[in-house]
Amino acid sequence: MILYRLSFILLLLLLSCSDKNVKTSESKFVVYSLSNYVSDEYFKLIELDSSQIKTFNVWNQFTTINSKFSSLSKNKIDHKSIISSIKIDLEKISKTNVPSPFSRPEIIGRLRVFKTFVYKIDSYNLTEKNMETYKYDLEGMFEAYNALISKMNEIVKEN
Repeated sequence: MILYRLSFILLLLLLSCSDKNVKTSESKFVVYSLSNYVSDEYFKLIELDSSQIKTFNVWNQFTTINSKFSSLSKNKIDHKSIISSIKIDLEKISKTNVPSPFSRPEIIGRLRVFKTFVYKIDSYNLTEKNMETYKYDLEGMFEAYNALISKMNEIVKEN
């Protein structure tokens, strides 16, 4: 009887230890360069119109974000830290502090979409399970950024 109980306890201990090992190996995830998550077409970023740089410089908060976002490259492994830094800068921008001529609904709307993707990506704890969603959201972030820059260039040319 004692031998039966002892073997049962030993079996429980072995099973509980094996579960912990599985969880530990799941939590170890290697972050790769951006090229492993996003195809080359998304790295074709639209740039701010350099002939209108004075107008863009009115919005210092955004020019900082623009320079950080432009530093993202296919080979960046620390892209999560850059995106986290962009998120901090985006937190400083609100509907009320967007300067003219950018304080328009079409800019603010595109900025919100871009913000949403940046916040989402920054919140990820990368695992194998959420990798496809992460890739999709990265692509969405690049598309939202290009849409925002494109609209900003269009508005600057109007004025």
